Amino acid sequence: MIFVVTKCANCPLLSYVEGQRVCNVGPPSQRPIPEEDERPTWCRMRKEQIIIRDFK
Repeated sequence: MIFVVTKCANCPLLSYVEGQRVCNVGPPSQRPIPEEDERPTWCRMRKEQIIIRDFK
């Protein structure tokens, strides 16, 4: 599967911890995402691509 990500809400690696949005893309794991940002400046998806493979 290939995901085109333009904001955190579309990212398959977004998760919620205690009601806070966190990013699981790269170090540090579970980095908090500020609520006001659609996609933070430190987001790796701005310049890179992630291919998620489903081996079912």
